Amino acid sequence: MLNYNILFKITGSIAVYKSAIIISKLVQAGCKVKVVATESALKFAGNATFEGLTGNKVLTDSFAEGEMMSHINLVKWADLVIVAPATANTINKLASGAGDSLLTSLFLAHDWTKPYLIAPAMNTNMFKHPATQEAMNKLASWGATILPTDIGYLACGDVGEGKLLDTDLIYEKIISSITSISKSGKNVLITYGGTSESLDGVRTITNISTGKTGAAIAEQLAACGHKVSVLRSKSSLVSKLKNDEVTYGTFDEYKKEIFKLLSEQDFDAVIHLAALSDYTPTKLEYDDQVSRLPLKSKLNSEIDTIKVVLKKNPKIISQLKSVSKNKEIKVIGFKLTNNRNEPENLKAVNKLFSEADCVYVVHNDLVSRTTTNEQTYFTVYDKLMNRKECTTVVELAKEMEIILENNL
Repeated sequence: MLNYNILFKITGSIAVYKSAIIISKLVQAGCKVKVVATESALKFAGNATFEGLTGNKVLTDSFAEGEMMSHINLVKWADLVIVAPATANTINKLASGAGDSLLTSLFLAHDWTKPYLIAPAMNTNMFKHPATQEAMNKLASWGATILPTDIGYLACGDVGEGKLLDTDLIYEKIISSITSISKSGKNVLITYGGTSESLDGVRTITNISTGKTGAAIAEQLAACGHKVSVLRSKSSLVSKLKNDEVTYGTFDEYKKEIFKLLSEQDFDAVIHLAALSDYTPTKLEYDDQVSRLPLKSKLNSEIDTIKVVLKKNPKIISQLKSVSKNKEIKVIGFKLTNNRNEPENLKAVNKLFSEADCVYVVHNDLVSRTTTNEQTYFTVYDKLMNRKECTTVVELAKEMEIILENNL
């Protein structure tokens, strides 16, 4: 869970409703949010909306009872400040040094060791006006981060610059800004996605892994301030947050890349979700012929019977600690089964503990995969076989964060 204090300033734009979307995402991610709004902002969306989302009353008045020092106390409380939407009026006021409201007074008291983000939203002509452009340049020179605007259809009917940036992009910018200065985290390698073994350049032997679980964990850990490196299959889902990333296709490529990463970098932990092939195809036998794989040209589809010869691959997870630069690296393994037999599943989990010296093993079963190929229902085991149930990928990602913070 993210544990940051966000001071969210809202000014009088039709885009105010989008602030509620961003605030909701921040709260769901574990952030504490306090809202400071101008009176004009609350004409577009009322106090109840933001109080309901944050659990805190909306602040508007520097002279409200009990709020006389709020412009100082809120600055101390906040880990990050954002103005979204920021109108032309507010941007120009901030640049002029005006302190005629709680919102502007807070800017004058801002601690510049903390991020200050401004997300403009206004008519195109107001955005392009020399006063607004000069104000934004001045604010940037003082240390504020001016987010870009989108180009599109505006509430006034015009089309052009000045539209509030997409809410997902604003959210990601908040998280990346705050984690870049946050407490030092763990150095983690996450591997995910399935291997793909080529037969003839067109046909492959692969598996059903999508990489969705691994991407979710990578995003969660990166958002919480950990240094995340990703080793994923070329066909798997790409995580939204920017991580150091290497890709692989075949089992041999995976082996080469993970050994290289572990031997060269000092990782605290490796979360090994990669769905590796237990066997690699080595040759085809048909019509009294033997051909080594992969074939240089596409296999003739007129052949009636083909035998594929497979060789067994070694268990990479069992070699991770021995090849690692950090011999104390913590290994978190994943075990996918395809049956409802709990004793057999527990046996498989115990085997992984013993073979790979894992600190945790996450078990899930194919029966819990949805029709849209989403994996659900994960069980996290420690070495004493204590268990924690996670219903969704999001819950699992948050559990991985708890493990890194408290138990590694």
